[in-house]
Amino acid sequence: MRSTRFRLSVLAVGSFGTLALAMTTVPAAFAAATPAAVMNSLGSATGGHYLDDSGASVVTVLNDADAAKVRASGLNAQVVKYSLSQLGTVKQQLDATGGVPSAGWGLDLAHNQVVVDVYDATPKAQKDALLETARQHGDMVRVEHHPGAMSLFIKGGDKISNGQASCSNGFNVEKDGKKLLLSAGHCEKLGGGGPWNDGKTVDAVFPDEDNMLVENASGDGPSEINDGTKITEFADATVGEEMKRAGITSGVTSGKVTKVDYTFEAEGYTVYHEFCTTAHSDHGDSGGPAYDGARVSALSPGETRRRRASSRRRCRPSGTG
Repeated sequence: MRSTRFRLSVLAVGSFGTLALAMTTVPAAFAAATPAAVMNSLGSATGGHYLDDSGASVVTVLNDADAAKVRASGLNAQVVKYSLSQLGTVKQQLDATGGVPSAGWGLDLAHNQVVVDVYDATPKAQKDALLETARQHGDMVRVEHHPGAMSLFIKGGDKISNGQASCSNGFNVEKDGKKLLLSAGHCEKLGGGGPWNDGKTVDAVFPDEDNMLVENASGDGPSEINDGTKITEFADATVGEEMKRAGITSGVTSGKVTKVDYTFEAEGYTVYHEFCTTAHSDHGDSGGPAYDGARVSALSPGETRRRRASSRRRCRPSGTG
């Protein structure tokens, strides 16, 4: 009975998922040619390449004849509208506008588009000019609007990686004056160890609990989820509580807490003190934040034997004073 069916979450650390990580995948059979070699043979008649959900390489082309050539080489092919050169030209035009505060742009080769990201904090005049430039290129450019402001510090739900495996950051916290990340202990145990995002692992506990503290190499950013929610305190989960979770695979999902102080065994490990939720999670979401508004779940003393994360680790959300 695999833990995916329970959609388990770790209090103050996020959805436990499958007791597995988003490990780098290697195809069972090696392709006859590399994507770079195939693209080189096509010259300008390609829109680039990307990895699909299974980890397989997909080379994008502009016509069916070239798609047949790609498949003959042992790779997957997809016919698209725009060449990599066309996308690159648009991207260069956007680069020529200079930097725009709280805005960015880049190539989404899986969707054959240039993506422009703007935020609430993007200055209106510069945002309007940027959006006008984007509109001139029709469906070659996709605009995505985001809350808050763009920042360099890592947030809850963002990716953490050690080069072998990927998990999700839970929260930026402080302990003994040090800036740390709080994520899932099984990422350290099953993922081959740190450093994670260039930060050294300070402490990791699994499976008696499932927590990991890592040096925060991104700076002094406060504890904030990548949907803009600011975290101010840790607390216990309550059955029936509406909550959200965030991760690199599933993004932000919502659900209810269904069980607390949960013990289970999966893949050779017995794990204690979890809570269950109907919020969806998947590989790579491990360690991501589970939260209810500005709090990691809701304070409900006496309703669960689960200890608060703040007292267990003697850490507090970063930026809360």
